[in-house]
Formats: sequence, structure tokens, C-alpha cells
Amino acid sequence: MSRDLAYTPIQSHFIHNALQQTLSFMPISILERRPADQARELRSLVAQRAARASGLSRAGRSCRVIAVASGKGGVGKSVIAINLAMALAQQGSSVCLLDASSGVGHLELLCGRNAYWNLSHVAAGSRCVADITQDGPLGVHFVSGASCLLDASETPVDVLPQLAKLEHHHDWLIVDTSSGPSRVSSPFLRAADRVLIVTTPEPTAIAEAYSGVKGLPNTDGLVVSALVNRADSTEQAAEILGRLCHSARSFLRADLDEAGVIPEDSAVSASVAARQPLAQFEPTSAAQHAIKQLAERMTRAVEVRNEAGYFERLLRSREAPCRA
Repeated sequence: MSRDLAYTPIQSHFIHNALQQTLSFMPISILERRPADQARELRSLVAQRAARASGLSRAGRSCRVIAVASGKGGVGKSVIAINLAMALAQQGSSVCLLDASSGVGHLELLCGRNAYWNLSHVAAGSRCVADITQDGPLGVHFVSGASCLLDASETPVDVLPQLAKLEHHHDWLIVDTSSGPSRVSSPFLRAADRVLIVTTPEPTAIAEAYSGVKGLPNTDGLVVSALVNRADSTEQAAEILGRLCHSARSFLRADLDEAGVIPEDSAVSASVAARQPLAQFEPTSAAQHAIKQLAERMTRAVEVRNEAGYFERLLRSREAPCRA
């Protein structure tokens, strides 16, 4: 990827001014809080002002954000995330994959890439976002190490405007989050336009998917969709989705959208072993056909929730509580 995400002198000037203005007009309420809270609030305000000053936090944003989640590991969440991104790219969209998992990133491995530099190096000041953005198959871009953004004390002021510019250059941002509801995954889910929670027909996976829905942030306008992966039949998947949706309405008072089904397909495991996305490894497979249908469904259904950028919302949501 080109280095056009680096700051121009004018943008650097805007960021400097944003810092000065924030210090001048910092609300009195912040000054009355504990030092740690003051510092957190100040960093948040400075980052938001810097993004607005550089013209990247703007009305009418067009990048749509899907956060892919699961109640437990081993259900194919990362495989779904990467192949959904590829299918969206095949439609002619510009797509960026954000690895927000807390452990070892799988996205690059699944596409035959090896990433050393990630967002933790950007936070440390040794790299910029353009340096750590990788080119992947079908023009999809990869950014790793996003979990470091959850630590406000380690997120420099100039990182958020860089990420806002990254978002501005793409039609879709697909976020691969950690498995299960947690402190790590919740802010990334809360800030998204759509959460796609993945399960399989296994009883434990279904139970954990329900727990995952229960643990999702109770945010107005956030749409949650359920997808059954590795299903033996469409009838089996329909029954599982029906039970999940009914339970969510009855016990959580939450609406759960049905995203569809990905059939059991040996081509998927073979593509993982080959470190290639399905679109390249086996484009005529049943699973790839279902993923293309999922991409078409998401294109029709997913809407931008509000005008604030994803990373700006992520910054604001880091301290917000989740649903009990």
C-alpha cells in the first residue's frame, strides 16, 4: 500500500492546533476529576479534535463497518471475516481487514502473509499506519494489532487521525474480534455498524453464541446478525437461527437478524491449509457461493449508523459498560 496515509505539513499543523485548542477549552468538569480520569478524557478530546481538524471526521461518511464475533473459538470466525472481505472486494469495493483479536493474529496466515509490524509499533511511534498496512489478495488491505487501541495510555494523539484517514480510503472495514464477550472485543463491537456473530451446529457453540449475544453492548442502532457456519443443511441452520432469535427476543428483549448459512465444505479446510482465501483456492465451492450471497446480503442491509467515524466511536466507547 502506498504511503499516502502519512501526514502533510498542513495536517500536522491542524493536529498541533487541535492540541492547543483542547488545552485552552478543556471543560471544567474534566479538571474536577481524578488525575487518571483527567488524562483519559484529555487524550480522547485531543484525538477527536485532531481528527476533525484534519478533515477526516466528517459528515456523510461512507465506510461501513462489520465486526465479526463469536461466542467461542473454533467456529470459523476468522475464516468468515477474511472470505467475506474478499467477496466484498470482488463486488468492486475497497476493503480493509482489521485484526482486533487479543492473541496471535490469524488473518495474515490465512492469506499467506506474515506481518511483523502492527499497530502496537504505531502506538510506540516507530511506524505510521501506512507502514503497517499490508496488501492482500484481491486488493484487500490488512491492519494487525488493533487491540492495543484499547489502552488509552498507549494511544498517541496522532494515531487516531491516521486511522480515520485509513477508514476514509475504504468502502468497508471488516473487524475480526476476539472470541467471546470480553473487555477486548466489546469496544470494537460497540463502535461497529453491524455485528456478525458466528456459530456452528454444535450445542456448545450455540449456547456460547447466545451468551455472546447477551454480552453484546446495549447500543441504540447496533444491528446484530447471526450466521450458522459449517451447517449440514439449510433446514438445520434455519432451526438454529430460529431458536437463537426467539431466545434473544424472549429473554434479552433484543432483535437478532438472520444472516444466513455457510454449508460444511471440505474446500474450506483445504484453503486454510493452503493459506489462500476460498475465492482464489476454490471459487466454485458451495461455501464460496454462500459467502458471496452473504456479501450481497450485507451490501443491501448494512447502513452507516451515524456520521462519526469508526475509530472515533471506538475511542469514545472504550470506557462504556456492556449489557449485564
